[in-house]
Amino acid sequence: MTRSWSFCLWALAVIAAMEAAADASRVFKVGDDFGWRVPFDNDPSLYSHWATSKRFHIGDSLSFVYRNDSVVEVDKWGFYHCNGSDPIVAFDNGNSTVKLNRPGPFYFISGVTDRCRSGQRLIVEVMHFHRHHHHHASPPSSMTASSFPSMAPSSPLSSPHSSSPHSHTLSASVLLGLPSFAAVVMFVV
Repeated sequence: MTRSWSFCLWALAVIAAMEAAADASRVFKVGDDFGWRVPFDNDPSLYSHWATSKRFHIGDSLSFVYRNDSVVEVDKWGFYHCNGSDPIVAFDNGNSTVKLNRPGPFYFISGVTDRCRSGQRLIVEVMHFHRHHHHHASPPSSMTASSFPSMAPSSPLSSPHSSSPHSHTLSASVLLGLPSFAAVVMFVV
């Protein structure tokens, strides 16, 4: 029985480590390899496509890399009018990082009005801290112990083919409210 509990504790530690790694803050380079500059052929959708392919969370950062230009964080009105005259913050050092410290939209434009009008502007929508919201601490009533395959190694105390009435296979992700990629563990009670 001690061996089974040791395995369970080990599996839970691995799951917790995976969840912590998934929640780590990230730094996104705006535009990826393209960077922060006027889009080719005045493609105003370049940065909106870039932003919609990402998920931004509180604590993440945006890294703007550029030459002979600037980055201006503005309000919604400033964004839609390419007006940086009342900036929230402005940078012109060629390598600027902005911490996303709240949920909601952030608006960025080039400090050069013509560049902004040519598509060099970006909106990012920041989500809350938690990447996963699970409200159930126990499996839904439609899920039974037999719904989950056993992945626990065979041991003298338990076997994947055991017919013991005290063997139950439950998903650790369901028990702990963790994401579905979490390991499945064998609990012996």
